[in-house]
Amino acid sequence: MHDLGVTISTGGRTLCRPGHWSGKNEWSHQVKLYHPVSGHAWVRVGDEVTRLRAGQLCLIPPHVKVSYGTSSKIVIEWLHFRLQSSLLDIRLGSLAKAHLFNQAVTTRWSPVCRLIERFIQERSVNDAFRIHAMLLELVGLTLTHLPQENPQTLLAHERLAPALQYLDDRAVKHPALRDIARTVHLSPEHFHRLFRATFYTTPYQYAHARRMALAKNLLSEGLASVKEVAERTGYDDPFYFSRVFQRYFGVNPGRVRRGLVVLGPKP
Repeated sequence: MHDLGVTISTGGRTLCRPGHWSGKNEWSHQVKLYHPVSGHAWVRVGDEVTRLRAGQLCLIPPHVKVSYGTSSKIVIEWLHFRLQSSLLDIRLGSLAKAHLFNQAVTTRWSPVCRLIERFIQERSVNDAFRIHAMLLELVGLTLTHLPQENPQTLLAHERLAPALQYLDDRAVKHPALRDIARTVHLSPEHFHRLFRATFYTTPYQYAHARRMALAKNLLSEGLASVKEVAERTGYDDPFYFSRVFQRYFGVNPGRVRRGLVVLGPKP
């Protein structure tokens, strides 16, 4: 039986201005829930663009490249979270496009969306139960839109789950391919081929995306210097880290730290 829990990393209610909330081909390894309160924006997952309008409820799957932006002021309630089951997490990622919920679902959960900012600040147990119930239903509804998965793909997911966990736990340590492959008792070459065929990315790219996501979160908090963020994400040279970050996100990390650019509503 899969662990059906979710882990919420961050969220809130944010006012985004034109040019302030923007991103291009950013790897997202978390599930993202957006509920615009006013204004409008757009999200591109792969080649498909989804328009976000006030009153809609949208879920962005994990393990996809996302571009987003807004040409007007938009107030948005949002959450970033992960499924505790690696297999379900990857299964949801195979959706590979944004999912808009129908009006009935949105109407039912809009009052709970309004609790997000309070929950992030206070971590109320009552709010936690209501928000987790919402997320589990929304994920379940989204999964029903996926075709039946090939049994061979399911077996590959199960086989590689320990490697995913190893990468999640040690991404900042730049683990060697042979050490990752050892967790699933495969040769480095065989493991690399199977990982890429199953998850449509390489182990290096996956770990790199995890480091960059952590760096973005730390910089957006504005509490640590660029040098400290570099060290906490596995880079000894802050200047090299800055080049890597700018190449990945298209923006200098110092600008993110100072709040001049918001990569998503928040981290």
